[in-house]
Amino acid sequence: MTENITYENVDMLLDTGFNITFITMEHNSPLHWHQALEILYILNGSASITMDGNTYHLKPLEFLVIDASKIHDAIYDKNHTMGVCIHISKNFMRKFIPDIELLHFNCSMQVLTADTMDAYMHLCEFLKDLTILYMKPPKTYQLQSQALVLQILSTLIEDFSTPMTETLSVTDLKNLERMDQITSYVEAHYKEPVSLQAAADELMLSKEYFCRFFKKNTGISFVTYVNQIRIHHIYQELIHTEDPTMEIMDRNGFYNQKIFYRMFKEIYDCTPRELRALAVDNPYM
Repeated sequence: MTENITYENVDMLLDTGFNITFITMEHNSPLHWHQALEILYILNGSASITMDGNTYHLKPLEFLVIDASKIHDAIYDKNHTMGVCIHISKNFMRKFIPDIELLHFNCSMQVLTADTMDAYMHLCEFLKDLTILYMKPPKTYQLQSQALVLQILSTLIEDFSTPMTETLSVTDLKNLERMDQITSYVEAHYKEPVSLQAAADELMLSKEYFCRFFKKNTGISFVTYVNQIRIHHIYQELIHTEDPTMEIMDRNGFYNQKIFYRMFKEIYDCTPRELRALAVDNPYM
């Protein structure tokens, strides 16, 4: 079973400057962020991504661009959802646009205008071609895929970027560092009782300030986030093991059955029993 990484240091993983990953219902991810630009392209099914307080619902052959350092989560609907997730590292983009940090990217169906519709459709074609290459890579895969990624990046810069007056401020960077500390702490301790006070102490903040800080940067309470992380791990175990639900809950630190079943249904729109049945019938798993 693959462990979830809340903060994705994608730049460390990309030898080519970009990475393409196949996604299905088992790749749901709780709140996280990374320093790479992300493009999520849905082939079948649907997905819901929450970012900046907004929820984006993606249907087949639609995509969403997630800017670097944007805190977001992703839920892939059951049971025939599949798509590709593309990360383009800042170091790769910086080779062609030295001041890439001064650009903000915003591209989704929700922000399309008459002037940007053609560019969006071009991006859809590039993404379709890139997906075909990824599924059946030819000998020249590296050359062809890099050419397509550059075309995608060029279109995003020309039609879906806006200049920022300054790069991330010292305060913004400090906030991301704090969020990294918090999420790393939760990932290390979610199987145990995790108190607000212990988490605040980890950052050397008062409990009251810690609560305000976390809610402001994520849109949810810290307690809700901890439970979401637990539920994410329980979800993975429900798919990949035959262990009883109660046993899985216990070893992932979730002891309140009522809250668990309510949150699980709210997040995944099914019960644990229904999830297992869907996973068995999923052709992509």
